[in-house]
Amino acid sequence: MVAAIAGCVVLAACTPAKVEGKKAEPASLAPPVPTVISWDQADEVLKRGFRQTASARDENTLASLQTGSLLQESAAQLKLGRWPDNLVRNAEKGMYRLEYLIPTERDQPGYPRSFAVLFRMTEKAEKDRAAGLYYFVQAEPGAPWKAAARTWATDRPAPQLPPEEFEDRGYGAYGFDVRDAPIAAPAREPAGAVTLSPTAAADRRVCGQYAEYLTFTAPNGEPESEYFVPGKLTGEVVNSYNDEDKRKVWKGDLRQRYAFEVTGPELPVLRLADGKALVTCSFVRTDHREGKSGPTTSFKYGSEDAASRQTDQLLGGGYKWWLSTDVRRGVTATFEVPVQGPADVVGCNCLNPPVLSAEGTPK
Repeated sequence: MVAAIAGCVVLAACTPAKVEGKKAEPASLAPPVPTVISWDQADEVLKRGFRQTASARDENTLASLQTGSLLQESAAQLKLGRWPDNLVRNAEKGMYRLEYLIPTERDQPGYPRSFAVLFRMTEKAEKDRAAGLYYFVQAEPGAPWKAAARTWATDRPAPQLPPEEFEDRGYGAYGFDVRDAPIAAPAREPAGAVTLSPTAAADRRVCGQYAEYLTFTAPNGEPESEYFVPGKLTGEVVNSYNDEDKRKVWKGDLRQRYAFEVTGPELPVLRLADGKALVTCSFVRTDHREGKSGPTTSFKYGSEDAASRQTDQLLGGGYKWWLSTDVRRGVTATFEVPVQGPADVVGCNCLNPPVLSAEGTPK
């Protein structure tokens, strides 16, 4: 039930039979507060998802295990014939040191309900500082729990390693980049359940603000924003999108517009120990490409990189020439939202999002 992205269609399938880690134990002997799912049940959801998703080969099966843009990503991978992909064949890739982040029924009295799982991609604790984070949602009573989002965030200082060893940056294989500075640990109830933000609705406004911030026609994006801290996942992303207008292979003849739309179910907004909120948002990014000179300009996909080749395949293959195209991609971003002041992006696949679909006007 754990979905993934370009580079790894479904993490369940990427994970070997051994899934190491154990459930988090209650922090004290305080009277337990009912949670939306027990630790044992969450562990079963995760591992049952591994088994079922690893053998899924059609969209109907995937739809019983995933939701939102994750489902669209996996469906696109099926169309591309990339199942299993390279990470599936890497038996050493797995999830380690699992930590379940489960809210109380008091914090989530209705539906949809959700929980999250923190994990590591290496057994060696001293070699990583970024944690993966998967979210699961249940739409209504008795409905199956489905994987809804996957992201990464730095949650510990940079490891001090000898020159011959390197930090594990497994998030890169999934197209993600992370902020260097770590986030604080999730805040917890005395009995161990995670604490949700009491201002979740206001915190989630960051999703729409980010979508508006990254919606523009290159090279007209504005790197600075009153809503976001400057950095590699904010202003530098805008600069990278703007640079598309200068690509030599285009010879200045093509126009690219980026349009972000918030999508997927609302995910739990975790409260961190320092009082900030951790918000994860899913987006569909539509890239509209056309010639600046109208129908006299045409272009094709397939020769630039893997994403270009996948786009060509979803357009029908054959390296055809196009007058305009709309390519949809799945983006996930995680934000650290303070009580006051600009938010910061702590993890995003903004520069390498997976292709969901493509359509266009042929020449």
